[in-house]
Amino acid sequence: MHDEQLRDQYARWAQPLVAAPPPALPILRRRARRRLAGRAAISGLAVVGAVAATAVFGFPRASHSTVAVDTVPGEPRYAVALNVISGPAASVLDMVTGKVVGSVPLPVAHSVFEWVAAAADDRTFVLADQSQALDFRFYLLHLSANGKPGRLTQLDVPALHAVQIYGMALTAEASKLAVAWQNNPAGPVTSHISVTTLATGATRTWSSAHGGALSVSWAGDRSLAFDWQDSDSQARSGVRLLDTAVRGANLLATRLLIPASTRTATLDSPGDPLITQDGSTVFVTMAAGTKTAIVSFSAASGKLQAVLTPVTGQSCEVLWTDPGGRNLLAQCGSTQASIEGDRYAQIHLHRLIPSSPVGFANTFAW
Repeated sequence: MHDEQLRDQYARWAQPLVAAPPPALPILRRRARRRLAGRAAISGLAVVGAVAATAVFGFPRASHSTVAVDTVPGEPRYAVALNVISGPAASVLDMVTGKVVGSVPLPVAHSVFEWVAAAADDRTFVLADQSQALDFRFYLLHLSANGKPGRLTQLDVPALHAVQIYGMALTAEASKLAVAWQNNPAGPVTSHISVTTLATGATRTWSSAHGGALSVSWAGDRSLAFDWQDSDSQARSGVRLLDTAVRGANLLATRLLIPASTRTATLDSPGDPLITQDGSTVFVTMAAGTKTAIVSFSAASGKLQAVLTPVTGQSCEVLWTDPGGRNLLAQCGSTQASIEGDRYAQIHLHRLIPSSPVGFANTFAW
């Protein structure tokens, strides 16, 4: 391919990012923290020593232990990782042995997998594939009992053209897919959350031109938690809940559960929410300058429940939680942990979890 052709092709691929406005400062801060974890995962760094604990006064904290364990009850067996191990294809990982058990080829030549989401059975996944023409299409992947990937099946989900995906989530039973995305026109950008019932292809979309939605997660098959960064009023920013059974299509008509102004004595900027399947608890990442911690909130009241990890200079995120939020796995940089109730124990999974900047790709699901 000649240099001029390469330049033209690169310009076409980069157009959505060129057209998109710069994200709000809180998004940039969280992206920078998560990017550190992503580089550590891709380079295959080993898990390092114990994390030093920093007290957050006035709020309950999980008790901490440096006893390392190799497995966690209820931990998903299989995961799908994108563009990390087998080039542009997706890889199926056995998280108990650390081995790659299969590869998922691209459905369209020269396309790229950009997002992946998992159902609760860790055998069912949805992948978002972007073609050279900048079209996103969505594919269902089933794994066999031993983790071997089956064939991709294109879903009856509306294709998206020249957009940026900022979040994707599959319900526990794989009945509905939620996608947070922004269009990239020459004029103002509008944020959307689309929910498709996979059995019928029926799709509803909520929108707003006053900010951006990202980091969607499901409680049951009705409620969605998402991070909202408002471009006009910071008072409207924070973690919101969307009741998909309620009439209307305005993202700002959703419930503001955890305002962006929420803070502890040292932590602020709640974001990257993960809600439990039973809808009882929301886990978020909060910041203390360049340091972060994982904090739990009541999904009913929005009240802070506990600071679950030490406050550390590494990017923290919840990797997985059981349906009620009692047991979860977390990762701060290259350190992984099991949290059972109020007990925190450092663990060593066979792999670090790839983590990418929110808004560009989600490269891991289980």
